[in-house]
Amino acid sequence: MQFLSKPKLLTLLLSAHLGVATLAAPIISYAATTDVFSFNIPAGKLDDSLNKLATIAGIELHLDASLSQNRQSPLLQGSYNSAQALNMLLANSGLYSVIQADGSYRILTSANGMTLNTINVAGHSEHGITRDEAGKHAVYDDDISTVYTSIDEIERYKGKDAADLFKGMLNIYSGDARNGGGVDPSIRGVQGPGRVPLSIDGTEQAITVWRGYRGVSNRNYVDPNLIGSIKAIKGPSLTPNAHTSVGGGVLISTIAATDVLLEGESFGGGIVVESSNNAVDPKLPTLFTGQDYKEVEGFPQMTPNFAYGDPSLWQEMSSDKEKNPLSGEDYAYRLALATRQDNYELLAAYAYRNKGNYFSGTKKSEFYNQPNDQEFNITKMNPRSLAHRQRPGYEVPNTSSELESFLLKGEFNISENQQLNLGARVTNAQYGEIMASRAGDIGENGEMAQWPLSKVEAQAYNIKYQWNPKSKLINVTSNLWSTHTISNTNSAGGFPNYANAIWELADPNASPIIRNTAVANNRENRFGFDVSNQMMLSDELELTMSARYQYHKIRSEDEYRGTIDGWKHWPREGRREELEGQFNFKWMPTDSLIFTAGASYKSYWAIDDFLSSRIAAEDERFTKEHSAAEGVYLEYKTAYTEAEHQELREQEREQYGDSSFFVDNPAGLDNFLDFRESERRKKHKAVLEPWLHNGEGKYRRANNICVNGELNNVANYIEGSCRQAGGPVNEYDKQIDGGKKKGSHWAPAFAATYLLNEHSRVYIRYTEGIRFPSMFESTLGFSANNNPYTDIKPEHTYNYETAFVHNFEQGDIKLTYFHHKTKDVIERSGNLLRFYNIDKQTLQGFEFQGRYDNGSFFADLSLSHMTKNEVCDESLAITQDPVEGSIPNCVHAGFADGYLSDQAIPNDSVNLSLGGRYFENALETGLRSVYLSASKSEEDLERDKALTFDAYAKYRWSERLNVELVASNLTDIYYIDPLVRSSVPAPGRTVKLKLQMSF
Repeated sequence: MQFLSKPKLLTLLLSAHLGVATLAAPIISYAATTDVFSFNIPAGKLDDSLNKLATIAGIELHLDASLSQNRQSPLLQGSYNSAQALNMLLANSGLYSVIQADGSYRILTSANGMTLNTINVAGHSEHGITRDEAGKHAVYDDDISTVYTSIDEIERYKGKDAADLFKGMLNIYSGDARNGGGVDPSIRGVQGPGRVPLSIDGTEQAITVWRGYRGVSNRNYVDPNLIGSIKAIKGPSLTPNAHTSVGGGVLISTIAATDVLLEGESFGGGIVVESSNNAVDPKLPTLFTGQDYKEVEGFPQMTPNFAYGDPSLWQEMSSDKEKNPLSGEDYAYRLALATRQDNYELLAAYAYRNKGNYFSGTKKSEFYNQPNDQEFNITKMNPRSLAHRQRPGYEVPNTSSELESFLLKGEFNISENQQLNLGARVTNAQYGEIMASRAGDIGENGEMAQWPLSKVEAQAYNIKYQWNPKSKLINVTSNLWSTHTISNTNSAGGFPNYANAIWELADPNASPIIRNTAVANNRENRFGFDVSNQMMLSDELELTMSARYQYHKIRSEDEYRGTIDGWKHWPREGRREELEGQFNFKWMPTDSLIFTAGASYKSYWAIDDFLSSRIAAEDERFTKEHSAAEGVYLEYKTAYTEAEHQELREQEREQYGDSSFFVDNPAGLDNFLDFRESERRKKHKAVLEPWLHNGEGKYRRANNICVNGELNNVANYIEGSCRQAGGPVNEYDKQIDGGKKKGSHWAPAFAATYLLNEHSRVYIRYTEGIRFPSMFESTLGFSANNNPYTDIKPEHTYNYETAFVHNFEQGDIKLTYFHHKTKDVIERSGNLLRFYNIDKQTLQGFEFQGRYDNGSFFADLSLSHMTKNEVCDESLAITQDPVEGSIPNCVHAGFADGYLSDQAIPNDSVNLSLGGRYFENALETGLRSVYLSASKSEEDLERDKALTFDAYAKYRWSERLNVELVASNLTDIYYIDPLVRSSVPAPGRTVKLKLQMSF
């Protein structure tokens, strides 16, 4: 492979900015332009035609990625020199070529003065620029922070779970990576429903799954066998046709015909077969659904409604790790067929993977092998004792999966300047999953709970249309899509085998018949549409306008049985709609300055249909908020003053003086009063003070008598006696409103770029983002209810970053500083289990990205250092310790028992990839190392530092056949992934053998 040299940025911008005036410059004569070549290039995509021309003529072309995109070229047949042939291909395209001093050609348009996404079409490379090469270039050429993963990296390192797709991507992680099979994106520490949308070919299907007391997972179910590329955008942006939110966005593209067909082929196919070791078939439990629990031998008779001791779930974990990668316990294959004709491309693909439970690592488990001191509390997780339960080198339960997927895609050039893309994708999956708060349970002899598998059926359809005529005011891209998901996940909160105890049977809804209360059924439908148009208003000014719409509906087939199903939460049902419009100006006033400015407008509405139905049924559990109050009581104690003692003594003298015991016995009365006073001096006077919230459920230090200093002025105050009395102040029943919630908001964006020289530039971006409450936050559920005092406000993010970029001939570097502040963060209060807005979260840090490739040796290095992850909220702080006020208003990562505290990413991370190509690129080898720093002491989820190594060797037997050997976690260390919510260690050493064949 020959490295494709990049054009100098300043030269390109100067040429483009001069526009048509460049044509008036004196023409330089080159001998190469007189050489005549024979061409027979069919009409079709301009990109493909330019590739073929460059290959035949042996020339190098430089152009912007967006210029030739979606443009068509005419038939080129006959003998011409390179300049003539190039002009014929570019005829009627709105593009022109300018010959350079080195004999190469620069392809320009007078309306292209501000584009930076420079790519090359190199005549000395068989394939020219590819999708993945363009994606890698864009990381350094775009004035925004992105990370890109190519199809080779995806298929090489896709690992045991879909979450492994993000491993090695700088500051990109997935929450709860080893439980449930989904991908829950986190970008720079921002994670959660609606914060980091993930789209696949422009479609979205995120499922928010309740994980009990340990939070929620915002899962996206993807099949790694069908992914062609992954691009992560960091922070809110106005990027057209890319849905981003307050944290950014993840854009996934499925495989295309170019991933299947060889160069020059019009029809063909590809087969990928792979097999891995380090897996064993799970021992699935027996379900007793439909049986009377009193007749099931061994079933816990005293606690059928709290069936932790259900013996059918306990399985002995295997320690017999399979070392043969061809054992058949983890295998996958993909068959794809494609055709590429002059005016259309078609692709059909089928993928299947069956993976058993994996085994954990065996080395460096000391941190996780410490005494157990808190795992008994189901709301907590204690990784320090993880190795006592999930033993190193043993099978890890509930980590198996089985996926079957179908993909159909079509691309049609319906005219010279119009393109239509159609896509359909179906995935049926079964995953190992256990409720996060139950993942740490062990039997008497060390057995682990193996739950039944969760099931997900997902369908996605999209129609994409592009129109790019010769007008400077029209460059339209639109996408109409829908997704349909049926999920039966182990996330309802109950048990796989559950029955009501005999003393509960007085309730007419109760039953001794065993039922599965662990499974939650959801049917989710989404419909969306997005459209954008790029307009060149002048040679220096560009305007992009875009809009996005999405409708989301969730229903459940689960039966609502009141309180009788115990731990099972009620079904979520609701509807939600969101609309967004954007505009963005790009202006280049000089040859070295670029400015962009724009804004987005977003609106939404949501309604909880389950709540509305219960209100209509006059269900008192839902018609009133029974725990509403104006505040709580604080109590403190004081000693009686001498004046109070004297006053009480006189009151008692009057009370008892007329008694027959003391009428004729004044000395006896004095003795009695002395005794009463002595007893009174042993006691203290209790005083109740109301501590009122601000009307929205938020408390302040200023009116908390325990901490605001007022007790210093109270006579005879007993030091340390102040406490929360527990009783509510003016408790009342508040009527619950089940109506529609709605809102709207504007968010601006600005950016400036300065070109220092031909190789270097700096830029600064400021963007704001708005996130309205998600479907999960807009509907009721156990342990996460709405604030009864006020509606939830939207999150408002203020994000800025500045970067320095330098382009070398054979590499690039980029250094970025980012500061990300979000106000009114939607969070769950740990003590009240309600959603409400906390004051703010601030994330900031530095990132470095660099790459080098000289054709024989290549390297990629990325580093991150977080300087701040701070969450601030006075109310959460003071309510967690209302007596001492010891919790500061601002803490690292988040407050106890909230959701944010589980989302802290490593403070430091390093990703290094090294590799080489040998024997005329027939052999390629590489090593990847990933370092993640340990958790900070303030974080709830403790984690040791981890350094993992992965390696591969790929040999190309021929143009149509290659074989690859991949080893993951080479040193077989025992560790857990960041952002875990379950007691599940990562996979140990795994070896995979992959065979890829084209036909």
